[in-house]
Amino acid sequence: MSFTGSVWDGSSSPVLSRVYSAHSFLNNNKPHPASPFTLFAIIHAVRIACAYRGVARAGGWDHRIGLFQAFTVPLVLILGGTTITSILMGAVPGWLISPIPVATYGLIPLIASESGLVSFLLSTPRLPRDLLFSTVDGFSRVVGMTTLGVDTVLAHPNPALRNSPWAMVLVATIAGGGGGMLIPAMKMFHADWGFDATPAWVRDGPGVDIWGATVIGYVYALVFLQAEHVEKPLTALVFALHDHSTLIDAHPFFRLLPKYLLTIFPFGSNWFHLPKSYYVNPSPVPLLPNHEAKIFCSVLLSLMLCTRTLWPYLQSNRKLTASSLNKKNKKVTPTSALTSSKAMAAVADKPSSSSSAVSVDEKNKQGLKERKTK
Repeated sequence: MSFTGSVWDGSSSPVLSRVYSAHSFLNNNKPHPASPFTLFAIIHAVRIACAYRGVARAGGWDHRIGLFQAFTVPLVLILGGTTITSILMGAVPGWLISPIPVATYGLIPLIASESGLVSFLLSTPRLPRDLLFSTVDGFSRVVGMTTLGVDTVLAHPNPALRNSPWAMVLVATIAGGGGGMLIPAMKMFHADWGFDATPAWVRDGPGVDIWGATVIGYVYALVFLQAEHVEKPLTALVFALHDHSTLIDAHPFFRLLPKYLLTIFPFGSNWFHLPKSYYVNPSPVPLLPNHEAKIFCSVLLSLMLCTRTLWPYLQSNRKLTASSLNKKNKKVTPTSALTSSKAMAAVADKPSSSSSAVSVDEKNKQGLKERKTK
């Protein structure tokens, strides 16, 4: 079953396919035929170098970081989570099979730092740079959450693990956010490593780098809609499966949340139409193809990370607006206070004048009495 036309008639091609084409161009092309690194891998590795060196320079210990230390930290950040999940599931990490991941995230960040590229990028305007980096992060981290997360669980030979929704979400969380747990746990962005303090994600709760991986793992395995019901507006992301490799609707468990939300918010059925058979169908329903499901998750994660980037700016603008209003109120308040004080003074003067008039009348009366007595 296929659909053609605009976004709103059931075809995802006008949106997701275009994003997929742009991402595929960067992910499949190399700057030179002899280069082992793709364009997107180079961009992401340079972004990792900026994150690492940016923290080090802000802390004042960038000059104390050695070459091998600068080589190792990005590897732990990128490969740490998937290494843990590989050990948990009895699989071999990819970097043991091929040296390309090690060279990509070990050498490129080091070269970018030593060549001055990182210094140049860190000198650019912060907000556009951080938004660009958030988008790059969104499209790169999804690989760990989907391909190396949910997909790996569904392909596992153990049927108990393969059919466990808990395993799908947990493995996606660790694979996508494990590096963000290890780095602060051992203070690896610092010049002197150590495990002598509680990590911020434990003390203050996990940030979007960690819980975002959980959300994406869930969404990737979540049921969207049946392709037969394309007359509803937001069925833009839905059309038929062409094979069984599509991993959205990975388990009936993931159908519970849409059912629960539509029970609480029945007006949602105006946009999302889920037939009753949908909830009890034991087999997967027609959903997004694998590559477009990953692109959708990449866009969603990028939006989450961009929101985190924009939030401090929005808060600061709100504070500036509030402070300017307070200043205006302070300017108005002394004038009104001065006016009211003058009015009070005038009111106070009136009783004094009347009392003086009364005293004069009393003196006149006393004078008349004295004259009569004489």
